[in-house]
Amino acid sequence: MKPMSRPLDVLVVGAGPTGLTMACELRHYGLSCRIVDQADAPSGIPKAVAVQPRTLEVFDIMGLDEEFVANGCQVQGFNVYAGGQRLVHLTMDGMPTRYSYMLTLPQSETERLLTKRLSDLGVEVERSVQFANVVQQEDGITATLRHADATTDTVQARWLIGCDGAHSDVRKAVGLPFEGTRYEESFLLAYVRIEGRAPVDEARAFFMPDGPVGLLPLPQGRHYLIIPLLKETAETDRTTVSLDELKTLLAQRGMASLRILEAFWITKFRVHRRIAPSLRVGRVFLCGDAAHIHSPAGGQGMNLGIQDAFNLAWKLALVTSGVAKPRLLDSYHAERHPIASETLIGTDLATRVITLRSPLAQAVRNQVAMFMSSLDVVQHRLAQALSGLVRNYRKTPMVGEYHRGFLGVVTGVHATAEPPGFSEWRKFVAAPAAGDRAPDGNLSVRGTGVPVRLFELLRPGRHVLLLFAGRGTTPARYRKLEEIEQGVRARYRDLIAVHLVVPQAAPTAALRWDGSRLLDAEGELRRQYGAGSECLYLIRPDGYVGYRSQPADAGRLSAYLQTMFI
Repeated sequence: MKPMSRPLDVLVVGAGPTGLTMACELRHYGLSCRIVDQADAPSGIPKAVAVQPRTLEVFDIMGLDEEFVANGCQVQGFNVYAGGQRLVHLTMDGMPTRYSYMLTLPQSETERLLTKRLSDLGVEVERSVQFANVVQQEDGITATLRHADATTDTVQARWLIGCDGAHSDVRKAVGLPFEGTRYEESFLLAYVRIEGRAPVDEARAFFMPDGPVGLLPLPQGRHYLIIPLLKETAETDRTTVSLDELKTLLAQRGMASLRILEAFWITKFRVHRRIAPSLRVGRVFLCGDAAHIHSPAGGQGMNLGIQDAFNLAWKLALVTSGVAKPRLLDSYHAERHPIASETLIGTDLATRVITLRSPLAQAVRNQVAMFMSSLDVVQHRLAQALSGLVRNYRKTPMVGEYHRGFLGVVTGVHATAEPPGFSEWRKFVAAPAAGDRAPDGNLSVRGTGVPVRLFELLRPGRHVLLLFAGRGTTPARYRKLEEIEQGVRARYRDLIAVHLVVPQAAPTAALRWDGSRLLDAEGELRRQYGAGSECLYLIRPDGYVGYRSQPADAGRLSAYLQTMFI
């Protein structure tokens, strides 16, 4: 047995995209961590290839988006064909994000980019290391790791995070069940090069009588094939498939014209829909496939895992450093488990629709799909659902907001400050609520004109407090905003960055304000946040609205912050 390693903050088990994102973020926040994986090397195979817009925003906040975009394909259209005609056309154009597309990139490339970032942060993945067991104490955990040479390593850490996939040893060690079932169908995945030119910005699916075929473009002129197998038998229940078998399968589905010139990887696997009842047991957390798995329909799996890690990392950092209350960690399950559950329901429905076997049911599906996709509202909602931009944490314990009700605005009863007009109130109510994704926006630094985006302000890893001075803000109200800034800076200087957001004509020259002043000259942020009159937004490090109020109210903001910070 190797000697017990010195105590560290976090042990991460599993070096896929979820575990790598977690380790990168933990190091970004200054925590010590180890990341181990039982494989002796990265798999080098595509596996998951879809990086959705919200995940690209996560990489933006991490400062990695340019590298990912440079290495991937931007897929803006989704088309479904049957009987020689297009049934469904879906586009991500016009999405409320810089990334109005799905990026396709082999998972091996995602892991390479994240591993490089982690290495730059001073941490290397420890390979051929298997998690064996964990014992929890009041102030930490003791984990046993088994190495390739049969020696064991005992690790003491404050926290253990299982990112070790569907067969998670960490989940098993803490006794959590994996509730759900297995689909009857298998899925065949293939990473190939096809003959001829095909659209590089369009994903296609073909509904054929013997089953569908999905085709996604990848970098270097390659493609990703997804083929549900509707007629599995015991003889075909194996994971290896030859190129000749793949060609035969395509011919059977009426797609002999799709000629495969080269296959780099082909596999077949059984699909499950399962979820752990809890994402936390004491000092042990589960993320990604260790916590939930589902059908590949919609390309959500890897994205959920990365966003799990991004949600948890900043909370662990604040609690571990002793500045946030332990209850903050309870919000991880409260926020992420419902989203995973909703995803399982959505992907299950999509899988059942895709894999219909009855010719009559297929005909009805095709007609309904053609009609529904012709409706703009349906197209918009489907694109939003795929993108991940509309997922939210509303009505969870660690978010909050304040604004007057309709009668309070109309009558001004009990107003402690000049109430907003009805129009400004209505726009604020319709803007991102507490728990919603915070939209990015373009600003400039007042006085220098240096451009800056909101997501760039989040990169240091602190909360960002935006104090919006509306166009009608009076000098007296400006002084109130100054007092809010001074109070937050005095108590939370290293935790919250405060920015005064002013319109072009704001009279700020006479202010005593010596903090950050951002100019919203084009009114982009004001429109997105419904900030026509004075208000404030507290943006969390993961890019979600933690708290908001109209008007800006020091007392209510302080009460909210005290629910989280010590």
